[in-house]
Amino acid sequence: MRDYERELLLNAQHQGYHFENGREISDFELLAKLQHHGAATRMIDVSRNILVALWFACDSMRDKTGLLFGLHFSAINGFEGRPDKRSYNQVFDRKTDIATNEDDFDNTPTLWQPPVVTKRIAAQSAQYLYSRVSNDRTGSLSFRCGENIVNMIAITPEMKTKCLKILENTFDIRRFTLFPDIDGFCFSNSTNFGCHSNERW
Repeated sequence: MRDYERELLLNAQHQGYHFENGREISDFELLAKLQHHGAATRMIDVSRNILVALWFACDSMRDKTGLLFGLHFSAINGFEGRPDKRSYNQVFDRKTDIATNEDDFDNTPTLWQPPVVTKRIAAQSAQYLYSRVSNDRTGSLSFRCGENIVNMIAITPEMKTKCLKILENTFDIRRFTLFPDIDGFCFSNSTNFGCHSNERW
């Protein structure tokens, strides 16, 4: 994982993607930017806004039951609104990039709030969770197990349809507003949708 992500950063830097509005961005800012445009990283997209998170849970695979996850703050390291200027190698070094079940600190993911390097990050109230490499049954994100650490709400396909209608009509949370960049604009105006799909009423 570490070798892949370092190679991804090097390739992105070679293409000049580590500059944003005339300034050089940090490794984590670059990873966030790449993640938001579809690149594979260890970062897990989360939102500070439960309604935004609900929209993503409902919009994905609409014909299958989805899950809305909530992690208790006691199960997370990190702070909101703090820059992280460390290099990738300073955060993930070879000796400490493996999570162990014996060490609770190792099994606590870190929350990171990126600066607003894209309109998409701002619109989605985006934050990221990341942890050391994990082979746990919970997946690649390693976290402590315990009561009230993780809450999950199942959302059936029928509920997805109802929730999306409420989110779009009442709260204006929809694809067009959550992806306010040229990629989102073009997708929202593609053949996947009708010519009036982006109109609220």
